[in-house]
Amino acid sequence: MANFHQPKVLPVEKKWYRVDKSRLSENLKNKFVQLDPDEETKEFLSASIDKSSWVWTQIWYLLAKAVLRHFWSITDINGWLGRGSMFVLSGAQARRLLGAAGARVGGRLVDVGAGDGEVSRRFAHLYDDKLATEISSCMRKALKTKGYTLLDTESWCEGGEFECVCMLNLLDRCAAPRGMLRQARAALASHGVLLLALVLPYKPYVEVTPDHKPTERLPITGVTFEEQVSSFVSFMREMGFELSAWSRAPYLCEGDFAQAYYWLDDSVYVFKPIDIKS
Repeated sequence: MANFHQPKVLPVEKKWYRVDKSRLSENLKNKFVQLDPDEETKEFLSASIDKSSWVWTQIWYLLAKAVLRHFWSITDINGWLGRGSMFVLSGAQARRLLGAAGARVGGRLVDVGAGDGEVSRRFAHLYDDKLATEISSCMRKALKTKGYTLLDTESWCEGGEFECVCMLNLLDRCAAPRGMLRQARAALASHGVLLLALVLPYKPYVEVTPDHKPTERLPITGVTFEEQVSSFVSFMREMGFELSAWSRAPYLCEGDFAQAYYWLDDSVYVFKPIDIKS
């Protein structure tokens, strides 16, 4: 399972959003959008800090997890308990990134592998219709309460075109990421965008496979964050996606008794569909 970093200090760190531009190509430099922690980000962290101090609530979480882990996945447990919500982009940050990419708002948005919907709900209102897919039954219930229309996890891409397909921290958690990307390419309107987040360094973990390994591994190479970004962007072009804008942001998760919150390093991209030359 993903090993979220444990913070040594609680204040928001600007280094979460920084890259070493000396390691980037001119194309990646020009398309990089510098984000910074804003009020919505700080509010999420503040709420996580508050929740971590709710003693009886945290004890209940620990006891329930100890029992339910024998029957359910961690995702289902978190969905049932209503805990473990994630945060990637605030509404303002998403608007800035989409704006830098020249993306149209309005129309239909689908969040693939949406979890409880907390990540995409912060900007889903930019679109007229918000839809989602999710394999966890507990998480699907949470999505319904947030106004998402649920689609089938296998055939979601057959129901018409979308102005925005979201795949937020999905590719390193699904068994067949190439297949997911092919579905996204087929589902996008010609003027649509793929909003994608990927934790780097790339370390796939699949909850539903026996060995927790994907059946398809992305060909991401490099040691540094910047090298892996470059490798991934090149791969995405082979899959029929042109980079329009990208950034770096923390993938935040609500904490527990041990820590108020946890984080991973996220690379966040806006891609547009292109024709693949044979």
